[in-house]
Amino acid sequence: MKKYLLFVCFLWTLSSCMSKLSPAKESKNTEKITEYSEDLSVFRPKYESTQPAIIEKTESPKTPNAPSKSSSTLKNENDAVEAMLVHIKETNKKLAEGKGFRIQVFSGNNKADFESAKSYLYRNFSELELYESYSQPTYKIKVGDFISIDEASRYQTDLKTKFSTVRIISDKINVKKALEIK
Repeated sequence: MKKYLLFVCFLWTLSSCMSKLSPAKESKNTEKITEYSEDLSVFRPKYESTQPAIIEKTESPKTPNAPSKSSSTLKNENDAVEAMLVHIKETNKKLAEGKGFRIQVFSGNNKADFESAKSYLYRNFSELELYESYSQPTYKIKVGDFISIDEASRYQTDLKTKFSTVRIISDKINVKKALEIK
């Protein structure tokens, strides 16, 4: 009798544990997500416009006898596009920094190697800007301000002959200096 009672208790405990382990047959929240929307306008760049570009929309002439009207419409649209391009160029000239690439040349704990690498870079790559940092116990040297990876990879091949740990990294760069390097 005692074995039988112990066996029943064991089965009851086992069945209660099994119900917790088995997945629920009906979930309370059965709604499916059918669409997603999010307002990302806060992340878009905002440009202050001093002269709003006004583009007039006109219908194209249906008769071949009116070429003067279509050419004047195209001229007006071209002038508006040119004005907008000039505005964009002026805005871009004012940018000081942006996303770009740098080449990490050195990363190590030895200060003597750090100083040696720095002097080599000053002698042989004087056109590149040096960015050195120290975060205990690691010294790092990054060089250059590159807008594209292609520009950085040209220097990377030259730097690999001297340094073994050269790699291109994404970083915030000085745009004006990047435009000077060619």
